[in-house]
Amino acid sequence: MAKIYVIGIGYKPLDERERKILYNSKFILSSSRLFGVFKRYREFEKVKEKVLVIDTVDETIEFIKSRVTKRKEKIPNITIIASGDPLFFGIGRRVINEFGKDRAEIIPDLSSIQMAFSRIKEPWDNAFLMSLHRGPDPAKRRSPKYEMKDIPVLLERHKKIAILTDRENNPAEIAKVLISSSITRGLSPIMFVCERLGYPDEKITKGTPKDISVMSFSIPNVAIILLGDQA
Repeated sequence: MAKIYVIGIGYKPLDERERKILYNSKFILSSSRLFGVFKRYREFEKVKEKVLVIDTVDETIEFIKSRVTKRKEKIPNITIIASGDPLFFGIGRRVINEFGKDRAEIIPDLSSIQMAFSRIKEPWDNAFLMSLHRGPDPAKRRSPKYEMKDIPVLLERHKKIAILTDRENNPAEIAKVLISSSITRGLSPIMFVCERLGYPDEKITKGTPKDISVMSFSIPNVAIILLGDQA
């Protein structure tokens, strides 16, 4: 049975097994953003003719279905290039749900959340992790489990929050929610914004919600909020 591999990239070199998977895949699927990241890997030149750029999850899944369920010829191995850990608010969950655990194999890199906490030298085993990233396709926006309005209550409860953001739910807007909330107004939270982790222009910004609320930040980024003795 052919496999559907999901390989996370962004922070560490590919190992021998990951290279073998790429070399033996008939198709390698990537978003436009991750195509730019993958081009920096030394393996790219050897497999670039097999790379197809598909920018939405739905189209990626439909492409795979067209190759693994509708054709009579030998089913090819397919690799999806994903960001960081594909099972952390990523495409890995969707692939498993669509094609089953026997057919799917997930090979993670470090997650952007892990990298963000390492950059600010802060343990993350006691943090609340959430995503406000609603996906790249404006016509098919995902509904996150929590919304920005929930952040003050979550911060009061957990003292430490890490948030995957997007262009709409960005650090400045998150900061404005903290400023306007009666829950966090007297608690002096500190925010860190970790921009473009793993890229040459990576940047870390620390400030109060008031500081962050008037700034703009490059995509992708992670916001971390610390409260009280965690800050």
